[in-house]
Amino acid sequence: MKLHTCLRIGIPVQGLAFILAGLAFASMPARACTIFVLTDTNRALFCNNEDWPNPNSRIWFVPAGDGYYGAVYVGFDNGFSQGGLNTEGLAYDWVGGYREKWESSPHSQTFRGNPSQRMLEICVTVNDAIAFFRSHDYPGFGRAKMLVADRTGASAIIGARDGKLQVVPGKQCWGFGYGKQTIELEVVTSPLPTIANGFKILRDCRQPGPYATEYSNIYDLKTGDIFLFPYPGRDDEVKFNLAAELKKGAHYYDMPQIHEELTQAPRPLLTNMKRFPMDEFKPIPDKEPKVTAHLRAMIQDAMQGTMHEDDFTVEAWKKALPKQKEVQANAKILGDLVSMTLVDRSDANEQRSYRYRAEFAKATLLVHYVFDGQDKLVSGATEAYEWKPDANFAESPEKPIVGIGVMLRVDAKTSSSKR
Repeated sequence: MKLHTCLRIGIPVQGLAFILAGLAFASMPARACTIFVLTDTNRALFCNNEDWPNPNSRIWFVPAGDGYYGAVYVGFDNGFSQGGLNTEGLAYDWVGGYREKWESSPHSQTFRGNPSQRMLEICVTVNDAIAFFRSHDYPGFGRAKMLVADRTGASAIIGARDGKLQVVPGKQCWGFGYGKQTIELEVVTSPLPTIANGFKILRDCRQPGPYATEYSNIYDLKTGDIFLFPYPGRDDEVKFNLAAELKKGAHYYDMPQIHEELTQAPRPLLTNMKRFPMDEFKPIPDKEPKVTAHLRAMIQDAMQGTMHEDDFTVEAWKKALPKQKEVQANAKILGDLVSMTLVDRSDANEQRSYRYRAEFAKATLLVHYVFDGQDKLVSGATEAYEWKPDANFAESPEKPIVGIGVMLRVDAKTSSSKR
C-alpha cells in the first residue's frame, strides 16, 4: 500500500527518532505508486509498484493463528506493511497523495496496529473487506485510497469522499495511481491476465526521481504465487508460493539482499514485523531508574523543542537536530507522556539497550534506545505503536505520516509512498 505516498508510518529515525521516530511527516508527490488488477474467468492478478525514497524494502511471511489467516506482506524496514496477500486469495495495496475530508464516527470499532493487516487477517472477500472498513474508523482514507481484490476477480477502490467512506466496486481490469493513464491504455490493447503482461505494465508505470519505484510485485490470487521484482529499475524476478513459504514459519527477506538470503536459513521476524509485538514484552524490574528518568527528560525536551546536544553521540545529533520541529508537531498528536515502563534490558558491544512501553495520552508505543559507554544516545526507534480508542485525530497536521505503502495522517502508518 502506500501509506507513505503509499502509507509509511513508523519509519524509524536514528538518534532522536526515539518515541517520535516513525511519526515523521513528509511531503510527497501526488499519486505515488501504481496498483491494478488483471482478471478474466480463469485468473486474477493483483499488481503493484511501490514508489518511495527508502531502499530498505522487505517481504515477510506471517503464518495463520487462532482466528486469523496467514499472509505475506511487503513494505519497508519500519514493519508497517504497504500491501499483502492472505491464504484465502484476498490482496490489498494503497495509493497516497489524496486530500479528502474525513469524519470519524463515534460508533465505529477501533483496531490495534496496522488496519490493513487486521483486515487481511480476518477477511476472505472484497465484500468482507468493505464491511470491515465500514465498521472500523480509519482517518487514513483522507490521505490514501486502497485497492482490494479477491480470487474471484472482484475488486474495489476504497477511499473517502465528503467525509464518508467511498467504495467503488468492479470486476474488470482496472487500476489507479501514478500510472493510471498507462494502465487504461495498455489494458485496452492487451488485457490478458498473464504475468508477462502484468509486469510489462508495471515496468511502463515505473516512477523516476526522488520517489522512484523501489519494488514491484504481482500476486496470483487463485494459486497464491507471488512474483517479486525486488530491484529498482531492473527486471529480476523472484517467485514464491504463499503456502510453501508459510510452512517455513514466520520469516522475512531484505529485498536488496534477497538472492543471498534465499540460500540461507529463514530469518525470524524482527520485532516491528510481528502481529502484536507489544504483547511479547512484559514489565521487568527497573534497576536503573536514573536512566529512565533521563530518557523521560530527553523526550520532554524533544517535545518542547529544547533537545541538548550533550545527550547524543555526534552522529545521532546530526540526525536528530534537523527533526526538532517535526518532533514537536508529532508530539501534539501523541499527547502528554504519561509513563515509561521498562520491558527489556541488555548489553552488547559496549552499548546498553533499553526497551520501554511508553504511554502517551493518545497512544502506546514500544520504544528502543541504545546508549554508548559515555551515556550518549546512539539510536532510538519506535518499534510498535497502538492508538487509544479515544484518540482524536482532528488536530493532526495536514502533512501525511510517512509510511510504506499508504499515506495516512496520524494513523501510524502509515507512511505513504504510494497512494
